[in-house]
Amino acid sequence: MKKTYLKSTSEAVAPFPKDLLLWNYWDHEHVVGTHFEHYKKVKIIRENEKECLSERTAKLPLVPFYITEQTLAKLESPNKMLVYHSTLFNLVKVKQVFDFEEIDKNNCRVTRSDFLEIPYFLKFLQKLFDIIMKKWFVAVWAEDMPMRERRYKVWKLGFKDFKGIDYVNDEKVSSNSYQRHPERDYKLELPVPKITNIKKEGSFRLFKKSKHLGYSK
Repeated sequence: MKKTYLKSTSEAVAPFPKDLLLWNYWDHEHVVGTHFEHYKKVKIIRENEKECLSERTAKLPLVPFYITEQTLAKLESPNKMLVYHSTLFNLVKVKQVFDFEEIDKNNCRVTRSDFLEIPYFLKFLQKLFDIIMKKWFVAVWAEDMPMRERRYKVWKLGFKDFKGIDYVNDEKVSSNSYQRHPERDYKLELPVPKITNIKKEGSFRLFKKSKHLGYSK
């Protein structure tokens, strides 16, 4: 059967360094918390500094029930990430290309291109696919923004993963050194450090509701 692709491209500019945005996309643990309306569980099968294969329990756009999908993310270059999704016995396959363009030190444009493989006779769904993917991009972007903002704010205060901020944890440490360097460069570390058993049991959502400032009571 002749195949073709439905295509869609979305883009947005964020007031953050490129590496912070890459951190966001490679932080698989946040998926079930921040994007709880779409994802129920994430389990990492294998991961290194260049790629990550994960299994996700998710709801696709227009699909009212959860399905299991495999997602392979690859860091093709410092400015390009490829993501391959497959589900329903590999009948549904989506490729996504993320391009990161540094506008300046603190601003980055993200362009996402989506490709859904389909039988040629379903080509008439192109317009609908484009609408759905653009809407999904905007929704996910908005959900991620509060986390990005908090991450960058505490980073500039001297925050370190699993250590916090030195002058908050230890009163003997002065905050002056951090205050004199508000433009602390953001450094990406891959794989992103983990706090859950996402590689063994998977990362689950513990609560039904969520707020941007944390989980609700």
